[in-house]
Amino acid sequence: GTLHRSEMGKQEPKNSRFTQQQLPAWRPTLTPMAVSGMLFAVAVVFIPLGAVCLGASNSVQEVRRRYDDEPSCRDGFFPTADEETRKLSEDGAGTRCELTLEVKQTMKAPVYVYYEMTNYLQNHRRFVKSRSDEQLAGKDPANTFCDPRLEVLNATTGEKSRVNPCGLMAWSLFNDTYAFEVDGVDVPVNSTDIAWKSDAKFKFAKYEPKNMNTAASTRGGGTIDGSVGTDEHFIVWMRTAALPKFRKLWGRIERDIPAGSTVRVGVDNRYNTYKFDGRKSLVLSTSSFLGGKNAFLGAAYLAVGLLCAGCSAVFLY
Repeated sequence: GTLHRSEMGKQEPKNSRFTQQQLPAWRPTLTPMAVSGMLFAVAVVFIPLGAVCLGASNSVQEVRRRYDDEPSCRDGFFPTADEETRKLSEDGAGTRCELTLEVKQTMKAPVYVYYEMTNYLQNHRRFVKSRSDEQLAGKDPANTFCDPRLEVLNATTGEKSRVNPCGLMAWSLFNDTYAFEVDGVDVPVNSTDIAWKSDAKFKFAKYEPKNMNTAASTRGGGTIDGSVGTDEHFIVWMRTAALPKFRKLWGRIERDIPAGSTVRVGVDNRYNTYKFDGRKSLVLSTSSFLGGKNAFLGAAYLAVGLLCAGCSAVFLY
């Protein structure tokens, strides 16, 4: 039916400055001069900021060496012709080889040691889900997400035993190791405090692993050294990488490496990346206040700043 005037009045908004959109407002006039000034202000901030970021990145000294394709590392990795065909080493022994790195500029302590993996999809959904955070925290619940690494089968008795920690992530633990020598002197590597403190404190309990990579026929990577919550190499590995090329911290050399030094690295090449055409590299790097070497942030600031400066000139003239 037809609304009466009284009913229509009830539907009207209150006669206030807010509901009638009459509040004071700043309505700038975007003249070419004003736009040019704003773009110039952005350029004045971004260009120096980009130069500082780029300078910080360039101050980082880095030495990188791929080693999985080195003949001394690769030859003999597969003990039998059958394993060579399948690219599968079941005994986990791998090979031992030596790398020689030349340091051209002084690397101030601490010198961070990373292993770099390429063509390794840690962010694959099946891989990411195959873990039990409750189990890692010490609660040990049943978790079918850990399949196919939830249990191991005893070939003799036919009994199944629960794997702890379970899942593909834990099963594939990186297990190459490195020993360093600088100009003929052995250099220790500190592997403490390499994991995020929040991970080590809250996400990983201190308990002994069970049935993890103990059988050669089902071995995927390394075993945990000590307890789950104290093996920081394991904790670092369990923090998933987002991209197929990534670096993970392996340790720190807590002494300077002078320019012109020769660094010899004894590598235990155990981790099988040959099966999926992956690549492994060793990286030595210093750091700046922004972290490791990465020119992208500084280059992005500079590019935006220069673009704004150019647009400012166009609007001005």
